[in-house]
Amino acid sequence: MSDEFYRAFEDRHRGSRELIKERICVYLPFILLLKEIYPNGLVLDSGCGRGEWLELLKENDIHASGVDLDEEMLSACIDAGFDVINGDAIDTLKKQADESLICVSAFHMVEHIPFDVLQVFVAEALRALKPGGLLIMETPNPENIKVATENFYLDPTHIKPIPSGLLSFLPEFYGFERTKALRLQENKALITQEKISLADVIDGASPDYAVIAQKKAGVDLLKKFDDVFSQELGLPLTSLVNKFDSRLLKIEVKAGQAEAKAGQAEAKAGQAEAKAEQLHTELQDVYASRSWRITAPLRWFIHQVKLLRQHGLFSRIKALVKKITCPFIRRAIAFIVSRPELRFRLVSLVRRLGLYGFLKSTYLHISRSDQPMPPSSTQASEAIPDKLQSLPSTALRIYAELKTAVEQREKESG
Repeated sequence: MSDEFYRAFEDRHRGSRELIKERICVYLPFILLLKEIYPNGLVLDSGCGRGEWLELLKENDIHASGVDLDEEMLSACIDAGFDVINGDAIDTLKKQADESLICVSAFHMVEHIPFDVLQVFVAEALRALKPGGLLIMETPNPENIKVATENFYLDPTHIKPIPSGLLSFLPEFYGFERTKALRLQENKALITQEKISLADVIDGASPDYAVIAQKKAGVDLLKKFDDVFSQELGLPLTSLVNKFDSRLLKIEVKAGQAEAKAGQAEAKAGQAEAKAEQLHTELQDVYASRSWRITAPLRWFIHQVKLLRQHGLFSRIKALVKKITCPFIRRAIAFIVSRPELRFRLVSLVRRLGLYGFLKSTYLHISRSDQPMPPSSTQASEAIPDKLQSLPSTALRIYAELKTAVEQREKESG
């Protein structure tokens, strides 16, 4: 693989210098404590790449040098005036004197080397570090499902992901006093967010992590680092999974409650429909009864008296005349319409007599009055109480018929 290709790849996928510097600021509290103890101490950055960490250390007056095999990546460091070596990181570390460094750092280097070489790197770092010195190893976090299954393999020089439990155990095994795993670069909003989606579970855990290991030293020196080693950073996968499970459980509970309510409503609707059918049967029995047939003339008479009171004598006489004459007029009109010649003669006659407009309007009025008008939705809804509006249409029809029959019987008994 050419150096030019890998430099272009890093520029595309690693991010800008400003972004990387912002991310690695998380290590400054550790390094600044070391500077207080060892003012002239030296940091060796293994696999320094474009030199973002070297630049940040220089800005904080910390002496540092870097080493990298990629000449193209080192060109940015050389242009910036950093102290760098083109060579192998392990070989360079082996050349360092015992207890000569305050920190050995390796940002996204350990995933590029075989595990047995990594073991050598950790052992050599322990030898070269001063008492209380730090080993920092940052790498992609396989706890993030998308990183472990896709993003890690974007880089063709990666060998395999290293779980944080394994990378933390290495310094402990070789004799470091304590280690700390820091999860990094997660979406901060997800830490407090309760509504976690499946996509968040897959891609939300911290995409990177770092293991910071400290070499043995005196109690007073180590105590200065207690606060920074006690901090908890990042977003573990288990936290996202627990939130997602909790959300699913709440949804299942709500779905169960909704289903129970739907079942209760269905049962009530079934009971109401059964009751309506029972009342319908009783109503049909009333209609079929002998007393209903015998009292039919009386009901008609009471109804006519009611109409007479509501509309007056003249209106009822007019309605009676209309009822008697309209059928005759309709039959006459139908007779005339079915005979075109007769219709033509009569139309000519009424035009000469000046009666055409009057007779036409009368004809149209009779035609319209012959078509029954359906009751409006407002009238229908007013006739049925609100609490019964949700009943099926069959039940509503039965209710209306029963109501009419009950009202009629009350009038008869009154």
